[in-house]
Amino acid sequence: MDKMNLAYCNECEDLVEFTEQEEIVEEYYRGELVRFRFKVGRCKECGHEVATDIDYNTRRSEEKIEAYKRLKGIILQDDIVEILEKYDVGKEALADIAGFGKATIKRYFEGYIPTKKYSDILSKFLNDERFFYSKVEENRHKLKDSAYKRLIARYSKLKDISESKIEQVANYIITNLGEVTPLALEKLLAFSNGVNYALNGKRLLLEECQAWQHGYVYPEIYNKYKKYKFNPIDNGINSTHGCMLSKLTADEIKAIDLVIKTFGVYSPKTLELISHSQTPWIEKRIAYKDDEPGNEVIDETSLKKYFVDKQLNTEEKIVSYIMATLKI
Repeated sequence: MDKMNLAYCNECEDLVEFTEQEEIVEEYYRGELVRFRFKVGRCKECGHEVATDIDYNTRRSEEKIEAYKRLKGIILQDDIVEILEKYDVGKEALADIAGFGKATIKRYFEGYIPTKKYSDILSKFLNDERFFYSKVEENRHKLKDSAYKRLIARYSKLKDISESKIEQVANYIITNLGEVTPLALEKLLAFSNGVNYALNGKRLLLEECQAWQHGYVYPEIYNKYKKYKFNPIDNGINSTHGCMLSKLTADEIKAIDLVIKTFGVYSPKTLELISHSQTPWIEKRIAYKDDEPGNEVIDETSLKKYFVDKQLNTEEKIVSYIMATLKI
């Protein structure tokens, strides 16, 4: 037998083959019954739980603690990570801003559980940018100049996102895909607008979209990200709380998610090719040569008709459309 597929079973007192399956685990922690999902390893011989790898028990313990936090309404570790990323702030600086002891945030990553009072402060940081920055100013004297300047720069960016729906959509696409170039982003924005017509019957983006040589372009977004040229955009803010999606409905996010799961897996040039096959772009490029610049405004009525007529409102239909367009 392959030793990589073996685990020690305390019941059998031997190395055994095992299965792995997600289960609902129920255990007591700090006097409370907690329930959590976990991929449990079980001995094929007796069914007893076995540790499938060296980190198994650590992962199990972490999931139990997170389940306890959810039960007690205490902020989760992933949410604290999001705060750090959202505000571009370090652990010590975050503790200073919150008025905690300097090592407090670090301890939370070592397994310590926040008190309800401290948890509530951090939860408010996650969801309320103004409250966070009021605490930044209140505790500015504790911060290094470099940290303070970085926080203020991030505040400016968060303010831009809070005031602009297209900025929220762009940031959501950038952070969900991980690697997206300006060329790809422009097409994904237009496709999101189109899919939202097909799914929800409404326009997603109010900014005018133009028919450029390389496909759909939103000039405002192009000017913001053109410095990246052919490289992935790396300045997204990985957060979905507070202002980050404040101008988007759940149905609109569903439309954007459909685009990310389908169109989002293709290369920038493939997305360009798809955009060149679509009537709303073609009809605005009739008077132009292939390599000739142009900035004709896309007709929203035409865009809506195209995506609605093609019924691009489910993952299956969009995938079939892409395959037919690319003749795969």
